[in-house]
Amino acid sequence: MRLGHRSRQSWRRQGRWCVRAARGLRPDRNPLRRTSDRMETYLLTGLFVVAAAGAPFAAHAAGAAAYHVALHTEQAQLASRHQVRAVLTQAAGGGSSTLSSDVPVQATWTSVTGVACTGQVLALTGSPKGSSVTIWTDAAGDLVSPPLQPSQVAGQGDLAAVGAIAGVAVLYLGGTAAVRRVLNRRRMAAWDADWEVTARAWKRQRW
Repeated sequence: MRLGHRSRQSWRRQGRWCVRAARGLRPDRNPLRRTSDRMETYLLTGLFVVAAAGAPFAAHAAGAAAYHVALHTEQAQLASRHQVRAVLTQAAGGGSSTLSSDVPVQATWTSVTGVACTGQVLALTGSPKGSSVTIWTDAAGDLVSPPLQPSQVAGQGDLAAVGAIAGVAVLYLGGTAAVRRVLNRRRMAAWDADWEVTARAWKRQRW
């Protein structure tokens, strides 16, 4: 019962704080509220609305663009890269310090154009001599990395969307900081001017 009572009190305090914060941002005719304060409220509210409305569009545009670029890259790689079989010319041995299950092994293979090639390929540790592994090569028979997978293509689109949202957030924070900095400078200048007037009045005051 006590825990529930404390929880309700906590929610009530948070609710009252939110109401006070909303009242502080709401335009009013408070004589103590300066023009710069109202301007700051309008500008920060406008920046928030623009950022909140623009983030989904930016994420969609960036994600779609990155996805299409990655898809085009995948199609180009599939057209120029070929999967061939390489025959190991030695056993794939691995010491006790080997952390990976694949080790470089000398092997031979033939390119799609019929060129015989020799080099090191990755093979499972313990693979015997004469066994074969699948590798990716270009038309000349040189080793290349595998083409992008569909999951990688989709992942690049998702990453670009997240990056766009982060970029909008950074721009929003930078904009709010710039607005507050400029307005604070104007406030300080206004305070200095008011103080000069007040100081002159105090100096003329006779007690």
